[in-house]
Amino acid sequence: MLSINSDTQSRAQFSQKQENTTNSSEQNSKPNTAPLVSFGLPVYNPQEAYLRQILDSLLAQDIEDIEVVISDNVSDNGTQKICEEYTIRDPRVRYHRNETNIGQIDNFNQVLELAQGKYFRWIGADDWLETDYARRCVEVLETEEKKDFIGVTTYYDVTYNNGQRYYREYQGEHLDSPLPYVRFRRMVWFMNADFGFIDPIYTMMRREALLTTRLLQHIPSMDQVLAVELSLLGCFAHVPACLAHRRWKDFGKIPKEQLYKEYSPKQYKKVSKSDLYVSKAFLSTVWRASISSWQKLLCLWPVVNFTVIRIWNRSYNNFCKMKGAVKSFLVSSKILTR
Repeated sequence: MLSINSDTQSRAQFSQKQENTTNSSEQNSKPNTAPLVSFGLPVYNPQEAYLRQILDSLLAQDIEDIEVVISDNVSDNGTQKICEEYTIRDPRVRYHRNETNIGQIDNFNQVLELAQGKYFRWIGADDWLETDYARRCVEVLETEEKKDFIGVTTYYDVTYNNGQRYYREYQGEHLDSPLPYVRFRRMVWFMNADFGFIDPIYTMMRREALLTTRLLQHIPSMDQVLAVELSLLGCFAHVPACLAHRRWKDFGKIPKEQLYKEYSPKQYKKVSKSDLYVSKAFLSTVWRASISSWQKLLCLWPVVNFTVIRIWNRSYNNFCKMKGAVKSFLVSSKILTR
């Protein structure tokens, strides 16, 4: 469990590393006045057509007070050329190219550190947004009754490689309870629920609130750990409209060690730890939170429930894979007929 002092030290080390890994000859310097909204786009060899699509969708937002901050992990395709083209076309685009590949985790954190806006939104290089996304999210967070909310979720859909669209509208309890343990319980529930309900990381947040967290850590399920930390920090509003679009990426087809190294080249062994480590990280997050002792106790059961479900699902999936492999072997050996 990290102490407050170690968190501060880690943040200082990260800031120093950012200075060392970011190319000083960035395209378009920081604006003189902070924009209202920052979109953070960490990239590494994205498909060029998708990269153009997301940049076009961000620059087409119907509020102009935005910036698009790109942090490039030394892409070796046409990414740099495209990004530099957009910086010339629109001064709201800022492009940074790292000197070395610092991995996805640090690149996500870095693009947040580089942003200047009051509101911040991470976005993947193969996703895109509706033109009214920023305006509708900001309108909610700027209201008097939502002035203390830290973020706002929307519906989103997922497009598969075959062109099929997956979309579900979640109608249940959201993340707007004034009680931290209730928000935590709901956020943890989302982790084992339908992936199409909400995505608390790819959503609009108050940048200053996000910077008070431990950001994305070098641990397994780092996005889920950050999500539960945010749920303890404050409420999320919700806009009941499909304003965001994502493309499906089948991480199951990527060898695990390769995936872990993409996340964190130097600390990938930390990222590869078991599901029990995720539960431990949840509990560590609860322990650090500025909430009452009785609310911390009420957060224990959701973690236990999460752990049991996650282990059961993992065991069942492994059993099904083993069963399929055995059947294929028996069929190929002509011991068993189809």
